[in-house]
Amino acid sequence: MNLTFFTSEAGKNSPRSYFLPKGILYDSIKKNGNCHELWYNERMKYPKIDLKEVRQQARQFQNEYPKLLIVFLLPSLLLILSSFIRPLSLLNEKVFEQSFLSFLGALFQSTLFPIALGFTSSIILTGALFTTLNLLRDPDVELSLKNTLSILKSEFFTQTFLTLLLKRFYLFLWSIPSWMGIYYLFYSSIMARKFVELHPEFPNVDLTNLDTERFLLTFALYFFGSILLMVLGNVLYIPQYYAYSQVELLLGDTLGIGLPKPSQILKTSRFLMKGYKFQRFVLDLQLLPWYFLIWLSFGIASISIYPYVYSSQIFFYKTLLHLKRRKA
Repeated sequence: MNLTFFTSEAGKNSPRSYFLPKGILYDSIKKNGNCHELWYNERMKYPKIDLKEVRQQARQFQNEYPKLLIVFLLPSLLLILSSFIRPLSLLNEKVFEQSFLSFLGALFQSTLFPIALGFTSSIILTGALFTTLNLLRDPDVELSLKNTLSILKSEFFTQTFLTLLLKRFYLFLWSIPSWMGIYYLFYSSIMARKFVELHPEFPNVDLTNLDTERFLLTFALYFFGSILLMVLGNVLYIPQYYAYSQVELLLGDTLGIGLPKPSQILKTSRFLMKGYKFQRFVLDLQLLPWYFLIWLSFGIASISIYPYVYSSQIFFYKTLLHLKRRKA
């Protein structure tokens, strides 16, 4: 990293000095006795997005077009349906005693319906975003279920299906370490339960016993290894999730004017989100109370909340486009 060296006006012999990394805007003032104001006004490489303004725009947009409820109605209904499905409860305990690949196969079978439902929901959601983005361009666009379902037209559907499928595949690959952690966590819990069944005197067991010592070491390896894998998996997965977070919006914004390749849509999403993943994460944190309300109501609250949440994401996307174009 390139560094610029500054010293205080107290004199060149002053021990106080500042190393300010280039590329970061320092708008704070450092004061110390006779020190003068220090400004570092180099243009930021990634200007911040005013998230408060984004949410205000979304609220105003929602109030201006109350019929957005109709546009996002189908994604809301699919979310309500999915909230009553517990795919992991269908897994047999013996699955965790098999290999990790066997576990993935059983997991896929038990979650096949939720996966299909979630994928269908993402396609319908893209249709809702397509309609909303068209509304921003043309205020006379009709807000109806018919327009939301226009994404299912043959000229749009194939492109949407392949792009979202590719996104899901990439995200699945990035989630494998987390799933390995979950697998080994359940496996270690099964080990512990069987050990307790074989040793009714637990926890008053003889720790000097060789078999007990071997079990504790093995259990610790699996348990702490699973925690490490889940933490590492999330550290790897979350940035990738946000890197591809603009895919549906890019689809909705480009389907009416052209048909870019699925891989190009994903690359463009990564390009847009470079330097802005954390801000997009912060936006989700600010919307967290609304997400919690949706979860608490088994998805029912999404009928009124989805227009605001996705309008916020749309205005974040629009601001992002503006910043990237200005930079170019």
